[in-house]
Amino acid sequence: MVSLDKKAICLGELLIDFVSTVNGVSLKEAPAFEKAPGGAPANVAVALSRLGIETFFVGKVGQDAFGEFLRDVLQSNQVNTRFLKMTDRAKTTLAFVSLTREGERDFVFYREPGADTLLDQQDIEEECFQGKGVFHFGSLTMTHEPAYSATLKALSLAKKHGYLISFDPNLRPALWKNLDTARDRMRQAMSRSDVVKVNEEEAMFVASCKDLQKAIEFIQFHCKPSLLAVTLGKEGCLLCQNERQIRVPGFQVTSVDTTGAGDGFVAGLLSSLYMFWEELKQGHALPEEALLHAGKRANAVGALTTLKKGAIPALPTQDEVETFLEENV
Repeated sequence: MVSLDKKAICLGELLIDFVSTVNGVSLKEAPAFEKAPGGAPANVAVALSRLGIETFFVGKVGQDAFGEFLRDVLQSNQVNTRFLKMTDRAKTTLAFVSLTREGERDFVFYREPGADTLLDQQDIEEECFQGKGVFHFGSLTMTHEPAYSATLKALSLAKKHGYLISFDPNLRPALWKNLDTARDRMRQAMSRSDVVKVNEEEAMFVASCKDLQKAIEFIQFHCKPSLLAVTLGKEGCLLCQNERQIRVPGFQVTSVDTTGAGDGFVAGLLSSLYMFWEELKQGHALPEEALLHAGKRANAVGALTTLKKGAIPALPTQDEVETFLEENV
């Protein structure tokens, strides 16, 4: 358990994932679905809480049964929901998810609009940013107004109060009206962030190229994050600081559902670098052993998250991570 002298604030979408009860099928072929709470920043919030960090969630859900369910899930996982808003102007966002035979996730979102897109600047309270810690966000509150402006306000307040800024683009092309806008806004967010996590597809999308190494160099040169983490699926991750690229091998597990694995990775990385948040904020290079340790733990949290269906239900506790690492020395 880490010391709670710092906190985490996660802003973004909180939604219901309806996950196919059968793997290896498309959404069209799925016979039934199981309800699972999700939304990338909400997943990170729960994961950080389970890993021992005091966590607050900022977002908006519908004033409906699903919104109440999601609020209760966060609260039951010790995530502070004081700054979670509810609205009767839109329903809680829904996503239907299936893992295809090729191992890819097949998504359909019901978000026209979804309550998460109605987060507005008045919902962002400066009181939330008292203290110190890390502010984590994604790009899905940047797809539409007023949530885009609300996200920028929160980002400005986090900067004002000296928070470490963490960003995961979480690319979902179907939710953007224009992919050029998506790329521009992701670059904008990365340029204002200290820690950036991407997968291979996202790195190449942001850099407009098809070579991962060139994409990494583009992000480092143009966006200048203090730490760039690139997830490589079963192969582990690359942690990039300045000219250093540290490859951390992944863990071989039998995956049931990869939903939320990247979010678990983010939480594992941030929690493992807890003592270095200030150094990262100031752009200092970290010791290689600290990065190796953080990458290994982040990979472990990501791997454990794939062992159950859904995202939030699958996120591991600190004790589960410790046990897993001891068994996989």
